[in-house]
Amino acid sequence: MNCRHLFRTFNKSVVSTTISRRSKGYKIVKRPDPSTLKMPDPGSAPSLMEIIKEKLRLNGPLTVAEYMHIVATNPTEGYYMKKDVISQTGDFITSPEISQLFGEILAIWFYAETQKMGSGKPLQLVELGPGNGTLMVDFLRVLNRLGYKAGDLSLHLVEISETMQLAQARRLCLTHRSTNIELPYNYEGETASGIKVYWYNDLKKVPNNFSWYMAHEFFDVLPIHKFKKTEEGWREVLIDLDENGKLYYRMSGKETQSVKVLIRPPLDAGDRTELEISARSLGIARQLAQRVDEYGGLVLIADYGHEGEKDDTFRAFHKHKVVDPLENPGECDLTADVDFSQLKIAASKTPGDDNYAVVAGPVQQRVFLERLQAKARLQVLLDNAKSEAEKEKIQSAYEMLVDPKQMGERFKFLAFYPSSVGPILEKFPPLGFVSDVDK
Repeated sequence: MNCRHLFRTFNKSVVSTTISRRSKGYKIVKRPDPSTLKMPDPGSAPSLMEIIKEKLRLNGPLTVAEYMHIVATNPTEGYYMKKDVISQTGDFITSPEISQLFGEILAIWFYAETQKMGSGKPLQLVELGPGNGTLMVDFLRVLNRLGYKAGDLSLHLVEISETMQLAQARRLCLTHRSTNIELPYNYEGETASGIKVYWYNDLKKVPNNFSWYMAHEFFDVLPIHKFKKTEEGWREVLIDLDENGKLYYRMSGKETQSVKVLIRPPLDAGDRTELEISARSLGIARQLAQRVDEYGGLVLIADYGHEGEKDDTFRAFHKHKVVDPLENPGECDLTADVDFSQLKIAASKTPGDDNYAVVAGPVQQRVFLERLQAKARLQVLLDNAKSEAEKEKIQSAYEMLVDPKQMGERFKFLAFYPSSVGPILEKFPPLGFVSDVDK
């Protein structure tokens, strides 16, 4: 129906209502106040498997990205929504939880690189996926010693889980509270020294100001699409339900929309027959690049991953062990290695782009930490240890961070700088990404 016909029909209906009398009227329904709405208790909500089965029954096979999104973020049963999962007794542990040295070295890197651009005050300290808040505790301790006061900085944490928000607030803040639904942040607090802390469910809501952006073990949990190359071309790996009610992988019969949108040069370069692409990761990397280029700041990404040489990395962790990602959804951490080559493509300059980043890395975690004199900091911690048992614990934690067989080579670092800093970086190369011999 075209617009002219639509208006003619509408006009006729208006005329007819002026002649005839309505037998029934419309009832005014009051909208509920969003602030009074509550999610059902976890025990009363359907299980994730029931939710997934219903979606499969109604809509057909799920992409791996859809499956990961449901499992991670379902409001009542999602993996990150209902419990603390980062600890020795949880499903995995992160570098900041292993040693305070990790966060301290990263804070010093940000400070040192900022001196190439100016004072760095006032400063927004932004973390994507702050975990238990441990990394920010270490950052604030360093910044305090470097002379930053409450009026010099503010904390902005991007976190979708209310459970994790509360854990972070208890760790960081003296006081904290929920906020009005109309505000861009949904939670706020204040540290003992008076530093303001804000929580957001989306990076887009964080104010555009000079910022340090930290994303540690953040990109590895973002949903990925999985693809395989067949004789008919690229096809997407989907998740379906077999006759026994068990989840399994199957190939799409035709090109999906994800194939058409995501698989394009240079992401499909070379002779690769399998691909994992996270559209969300590409979008966030691009957004971070644009932010630091337009408003100033630095981005540091630390995660386990590769530079395009791996294909099938989708897996799950439960109690620090690798398990089947299709078994017991909601009880395991779903993850995939970060393809740093894709993040570099997303952040770097492309034709027509006004804002982009100068990208440094990736480099292995072992290399990055040792180039930033982590061994010297280790020695200070050892010298201040109160017992041999404490010394052994500190040394063991450090070895876990740098040992090639543990975190040393699997974890990598990637940095984004404003494009205007390019000439400065040629004279003073990025710390941690270039060896002293190369300078």
